Amino acid sequence: MRYSISKAEAAVPLGPAVKRHLPIAAGMAVLALSSVQANGAPAPLNNLNPNQRSVDAAIGSCSSYYSDLESDSPAVCQASFSDIQSLTPDQVLGLGNSITRLDGGRNPVPYDYYSNNQTSRLGAGSGDADFPPLNFWTKVDSGFGAYDNTGLNVAGFKYDNHNFMAGVDYRISDSWVSGAVFNYRHSNAAFNAGRGETLGDSYTGMLYTSYFVTEAFHLDATASYGGHEFETTRNITLGGVSSVAKAKPNADQYSFSWGGGYDWHHKALSIAPYARGEYTALNIDGYAESGSVAAVRFGKQNIESLISTVGVQTAYTFSFPWGVLIPQLRGEWHHQFLDGRRSVTGSFIADGSGSTFSLVNDAPTRDYYTFGAEVSTVLPGGASAFLAYETLQSYRHVESNRLMLGGRLEF
Repeated sequence: MRYSISKAEAAVPLGPAVKRHLPIAAGMAVLALSSVQANGAPAPLNNLNPNQRSVDAAIGSCSSYYSDLESDSPAVCQASFSDIQSLTPDQVLGLGNSITRLDGGRNPVPYDYYSNNQTSRLGAGSGDADFPPLNFWTKVDSGFGAYDNTGLNVAGFKYDNHNFMAGVDYRISDSWVSGAVFNYRHSNAAFNAGRGETLGDSYTGMLYTSYFVTEAFHLDATASYGGHEFETTRNITLGGVSSVAKAKPNADQYSFSWGGGYDWHHKALSIAPYARGEYTALNIDGYAESGSVAAVRFGKQNIESLISTVGVQTAYTFSFPWGVLIPQLRGEWHHQFLDGRRSVTGSFIADGSGSTFSLVNDAPTRDYYTFGAEVSTVLPGGASAFLAYETLQSYRHVESNRLMLGGRLEF
């Protein structure tokens, strides 16, 4: 903690020993006489959340360190209580939240997109022709939503992201399809109260396969690896002076998913229950900011996620002379087994005392749901397209929506 003295006190000549111990004496007096403010409100320290208290303690240690050395302390070590919220870099926790929580459990490839029994449910019209073995497809989607301030007052943000996927798959046999996907993603998270933003670009490659044990029962699996490049800015106010701390952290991620489903058909109606598991490991490198007297050096973040998904998709096929139209509805229940409350270590670069602070993330929601609606069409010549909407529900502090548009060409 830092304590100030009046101008009159500051004008009195003091010896080195008195100067060194004055902050401690003032601190004892404040604690003894001002545990509550005159109006009965709690002292400023009690108004800080756990992350802000950790930063305040690190600043206090820095102040004491330089006081003992009888040396001028860096500006960040002279921060007042009013500066603590701006100085607390809890935006760093958003790097992991935006990846493991906003999209956690959602299948990156549309559920039936590489299903190799489409001809069994298309009915009359253009869908009667057999599907050729080699297929190329693309998908674009845009997500948007918000991550509200949490019980720990972890920084909230509004976000949008945009994905482009291109894939190719090959029908190895009548019951086995395998393929590969490339995914590029651009994301933007703007933090509440004008505290800065995080831009991200990611590049991911994925392999997938689908095998039909029977005409109706199938097993699916995916494996992916990718890299993330971020650009972060934090708007900081210290002693009435504004500055911007910038950094370009990197991360890598690998994921595996496995599951299966059963496609039940009755004339033009199909109902497909399914289940899958998804494991994701995200490793964010340690990095250092620049451009501000309150710039921070952050430690590594290692995040693991294990999500189970149980869902059902229903579709009805309408046949027309020009092709077929297939509206679909989908609902999923997700359960998160890992991704617990985690801690990120940081220190102010200007602080030579070696003091560190810890930023603690809020706990995840263990059970949440995804609901979606989709309409797809198959045209003569094997061309197909789809438009879909998806929303995430019952995840605390999170609002998440996604629009998807895709097309497929078959040769």
